[in-house]
Amino acid sequence: MPTLSFEELNTALRTSQAPWQAAENVITRLPDLKRKALLGVQIPAGYQLPANAGAPATANFAPAVDWRNRNGNHVTPVKNQGGCGSCVSFCTVAVTESMASIEKGQLLDLSEADQHFCSSHGANCGGWWHPDAFNQIKSRGVCDDAGFPYPSAFPNNDIWSSPPTCRLAPNRNNRITKITNVISLSSATQIKNHLTSVGPVAAVFEVYSDFYNYRTGVYKHVTGGLEGLHCVAVIGYSEAEQCWICKNSWGPGWGDKGFFKIGYGQCKIDSYEKVGATGVVLPAPPHGWYGYESLGGVLTSRPSAVSWGPNRIDVVVRGTDSAVHHRWWDGVSWKGWESLGGQIQGAPAICSWASGRLDIFAWGMDQALWHKWFQGGWSNWERLGGQISSEPACVSWGPNRIDILAKGLNSAMLHMWWDGHWNAWESLGGVITSAPAISSWASGRLACFARGQDNKMWHRWFQGGWSGWENLGNVMAGAPAAESWGPNRIDTFYRGLNSRLMHKWWDGSRWSGEEDLGGVLTSDVGVSSWASGRLDCFVRGTDSAMYHKWYA
Repeated sequence: MPTLSFEELNTALRTSQAPWQAAENVITRLPDLKRKALLGVQIPAGYQLPANAGAPATANFAPAVDWRNRNGNHVTPVKNQGGCGSCVSFCTVAVTESMASIEKGQLLDLSEADQHFCSSHGANCGGWWHPDAFNQIKSRGVCDDAGFPYPSAFPNNDIWSSPPTCRLAPNRNNRITKITNVISLSSATQIKNHLTSVGPVAAVFEVYSDFYNYRTGVYKHVTGGLEGLHCVAVIGYSEAEQCWICKNSWGPGWGDKGFFKIGYGQCKIDSYEKVGATGVVLPAPPHGWYGYESLGGVLTSRPSAVSWGPNRIDVVVRGTDSAVHHRWWDGVSWKGWESLGGQIQGAPAICSWASGRLDIFAWGMDQALWHKWFQGGWSNWERLGGQISSEPACVSWGPNRIDILAKGLNSAMLHMWWDGHWNAWESLGGVITSAPAISSWASGRLACFARGQDNKMWHRWFQGGWSGWENLGNVMAGAPAAESWGPNRIDTFYRGLNSRLMHKWWDGSRWSGEEDLGGVLTSDVGVSSWASGRLDCFVRGTDSAMYHKWYA
């Protein structure tokens, strides 16, 4: 078919009083074969157009929708597929990016190259079918663009060259985004309902040669022959203009900065099903430290923390009234503060031996150890006696087991435990100058820490019997804290001489650290863990409020 000239097109637009304007652009200047290469929809063998408009749907849609301005912009920048029939990958990735913004609040930049050249489609510029492409994102995911940039698939990074190749992104499994649901929509009402309440969809339509010249307005086919089938992301619609609003993949130099409007029913855009995606699954964030966040309150001690299960944290502190105060994270938000009463010195200690069970220990004004617990409700305070000279520390290595440490009046480290009944205090010796810390990474295993006369961290452990004292170095400005997230792992924290949060850890073979985690601390540290690779640290800041820093 002869090439449609720009003059002929303008004449046809004027004659038909078409509602759109044309212009020469980066696409119209391409040779015919390169323009045709942009159209990469391949209909599966045996496919038939939907016989009807689908099941009846109740109209529940807005008069107009544009996801570029719908409680924020949820449409990522227009990209350029170059001289490759990869439009299906570009439109399905664009929809996935928009759904990540809508569902997760994150504007992602995902790799069309990973989607098109490394999936079941294969490393070629042939066409594809949008439901099949979405199903690949569902099953194998798509990595971020930094992992496999689109130009790098082509010789000399030229997106108009061929042939393309697949390059698997480094550490791909840790950087992929997936979808959970692929949704086929056929009736106009279903599609508008989805665009109103869910998000963009992928659509297929016929491209005629006049479409290449689109500049602005609502496109309706006027003249020129059929070139092929194309896939685009439908990001909205307008009932007033009777059109779909679409994001193309021919770069921002084409159309209305890469976008266009097309009339309802034009070029069979309403004949082929439109396809949406929901249930975005983001890659796990890289392990690292986050925070500090202020959790408020007015503290007169360091916080102490424990977790009784995944995504649960309980924190206790001493308030300005010398009572114990409690705040907790329930997996959704922080709750509290609540007063648990008592009159205590120093910080309370908290541990848990089962889901829904908390045990709190405190250094009373009478130098004795006091106990309060939660199991369906809070108990009264119980006096456990003894004569201690520091706040206690406690841990559980399993059901109905609690181990408690404190500094004695002679500065030795004291130990008592519950194994169904309370056992008397035993002296573990040493001369300690701080409250001790205790953790456990297995049943029958305890790791104990305290500051010595040299202000350094000292370590003693129990496994079938008590070890001697081990000097771990690291000068501390106060008492240590300790936690274990799993077998043969111990993390210790302390306030450094610079008042910053310091970290030292055992990884199963050696001690590492000191790691400086910053902050300006006015207390020692509390720490808990609710999963392997998860740590939650709590400190008092210069404003006496509680601050939270976490590793995930």
